[in-house]
Order: sequence, then C-alpha cells, then structure tokens
Amino acid sequence: MKKTLLITTAAALLVVVSAPVAAQAGAESRCKSCHSFSDKNKTGPGLKGVFGSKAGTHAGYKYKFTKYIKGEPWIWDEEHLRVWLLDSKKAVRTFTGNQKAKTKMAAQHVKGKKADEIIAFLKGLK
Repeated sequence: MKKTLLITTAAALLVVVSAPVAAQAGAESRCKSCHSFSDKNKTGPGLKGVFGSKAGTHAGYKYKFTKYIKGEPWIWDEEHLRVWLLDSKKAVRTFTGNQKAKTKMAAQHVKGKKADEIIAFLKGLK
C-alpha cells in the first residue's frame, strides 16, 4: 500500500513539474532558430525583455519597419503578440498603418494554445 501511494505521488509530481517545462520547450524550440533568449541578436533580435518593450527598439538590431512608425512604436503586449504570431507580414502593415511596411520575420501562423505558450514564455524572459 505504501509503495503504491509513493509511486502514485511521485508520478503526479512528475506530471505537475514537467508540464510548464514542456510548454516552454515547445515555445523555445519554435523561436530558437532565429532568436536568442538573451539580449544577443541572431537572425532576429534577442527576445529577453521583449514583452512590455517598444517595438523596433532592441539595441543593435536593424528593423525594416521602423521608418513607417508614426509617433511612438507599439508595445509588445499580449494583443500585439497574438496578431504578430499569426501573421507578422500582415501585422506590421496593420500596426504601422502603412501597406509598404515590411518585416524580416516570416509569417508563423501560430494561434490558440501554441500562441498562449509562446506569449507565456516571452513574459518569463526578463
């Protein structure tokens, strides 16, 4: 009886502990080919601190769309990230209000639970 209880408890803890790691691993693997999770740039800008920051302002990275921003850039909040993750090409035109605005990032077509996981992951990169 004690052995069964111990095994059941251990299995339950393993599931609870590994669930957030699995979600992060999925989000991380989706982004890591082009982005670092620090402030270092790769093909795309580093993602550390991106949540809550102004778009197009990461140091040392050259953005294509910043010349089309009138006034202050948008803030990377949940709403903007959801639109961006679904179709960055369309999003940059919507956010800037200019149909000529472009981004180097390919459209990812991410929505629903996958978008939730990526946004949660980005929130945690402080």
